[in-house]
Amino acid sequence: MKTILSLLLLLTQVAFADSTATSQFTYDGSSEIHEVNMTTVKTRIEYRQVRVRATCYRTEYRRRCGQGTPVCRQVCRQNSCSRQCVPGRRICRNVPVSIPYSCTRIETRAFEVHDYDVITNAQFIMKDDNAPERLSEVLTLRMKGDRETLTAKGSKNYFIVLDKQSRKESSQTGVKYIDLVYNVKFVSAVRANEVLANGITNVKLRNGVLNFTLGAGFNLSDFSQQVRLFKNRRLGSDTLLLNRMLSSNELNVITTANASNISINFADLGVKVPSKARIILDTKYLIDSTKLLNLKQMKISENANWVFR
Repeated sequence: MKTILSLLLLLTQVAFADSTATSQFTYDGSSEIHEVNMTTVKTRIEYRQVRVRATCYRTEYRRRCGQGTPVCRQVCRQNSCSRQCVPGRRICRNVPVSIPYSCTRIETRAFEVHDYDVITNAQFIMKDDNAPERLSEVLTLRMKGDRETLTAKGSKNYFIVLDKQSRKESSQTGVKYIDLVYNVKFVSAVRANEVLANGITNVKLRNGVLNFTLGAGFNLSDFSQQVRLFKNRRLGSDTLLLNRMLSSNELNVITTANASNISINFADLGVKVPSKARIILDTKYLIDSTKLLNLKQMKISENANWVFR
C-alpha cells in the first residue's frame, strides 16, 4: 500500500515539460494562404530507483542514574510535630537513546527524458469575401510537444471563424511529422456591433405590450429574439408563463437611422400579462460561437431582466 501511495504522490508532482514553439502573424487580406513551420520536442517521464544520502537512526542503551523518591515521616515530640524526610535510594537503569548516523536509501524518482522530435507544418487558407472593413487580425499557433492551440485576436470588425480544420500525422525513427490545415473565414461583425453595442434599452410594458430598443439593423435573419414571461412573486420562485423564440410575425420592428424599436404584444402570443411580471429578453447574433477564435473579444448576445409591478 505504501508503494502505491508513493507512486501516486509522484504522479501528482510531475508535469510533462514538452518544449513549446509559438508562431504569430497578422492577416491583412493581402494573401489567401499563410504557411508556418515549427519544431518542438516531446518528452516522457521515466521512474527510476536511485540511491540518495539520508540520515538514519539506531537505538543504543545508556546507563542513567537518579535519586529515588524521598522517604518522609511525621515526628512528634512533646507538644509539637514535624515532617522529616530522608533521601531516597540512588536508582540506575538502562534507557534507550536514538543515535543519528549518515546512510543511503533507495528512492523512486521521476526523470524527464527525450521521447521524439515534432516537426509541424501548418497551412492557413483564408477567406474574407472582399472584406469591407480594414483587416488586421492576429492569429497565433502554439505547439506544445505534439499538441496545438490556435487563438486569434483582432480589430473587432470581424468574427474570426475556424470553418474547417484537419490534422495528419506520420512518424519516422525519433520524429513525428504533423500537417495541419486551417480554413479560416472572416465574417463582418459590423451588423452585430451596431445592434448589440448599447445593449437592450428603453424597456417599457403598457397594456400587455412590451417595447424595447436595440441598435439599428436588427432583423430575424441575422438575430434571434427570445422572450420569457414570469408571474413575479415576492417570496419563492417566479412562475414561468411563456418561453418563446419569436418569429417575424410575432414582433414589430421600426428601424430608424440610429435604433431598432421593437414591440411585442403578449395578447397575440396567447398569454395575459400579470400585474406583477418579470420579463427576460435574450437577443443573439446567429453565429456558431464554438467556431469563433476571437469569441472573448466579441459581443454576440445581449439580455435584459426587468420586473414590472
